[in-house]
Amino acid sequence: MLVPKRAKYRKQQKGRIRGKAHTGVKVSFGEFGLLTEDRGLITSRQIEAARRAITHYTPVKPGRMLFEMGGVAKDVAFSALRLASYKLNVKTRIVVKSEYNI
Repeated sequence: MLVPKRAKYRKQQKGRIRGKAHTGVKVSFGEFGLLTEDRGLITSRQIEAARRAITHYTPVKPGRMLFEMGGVAKDVAFSALRLASYKLNVKTRIVVKSEYNI
């Protein structure tokens, strides 16, 4: 196996996610969305709908829009997004396009 001749440390630490998200912060395609309020790593199992686009983990900054939906009643959208938020390990909140976008 190829190994560098000189390395200060054998294993690299994971680090941490800094700052807030600047892209993907608005409800663009649907009427309702699931917005992160916390930073963390989301596994591909947690986001099953996007599992092909995710390699191992997805770093998520606060303020990032994860899921959007439209064309359904408000109570149905809220219950579906609430169930989806239980599957994630970051704090989220449900936003409505008319109330959130500037």
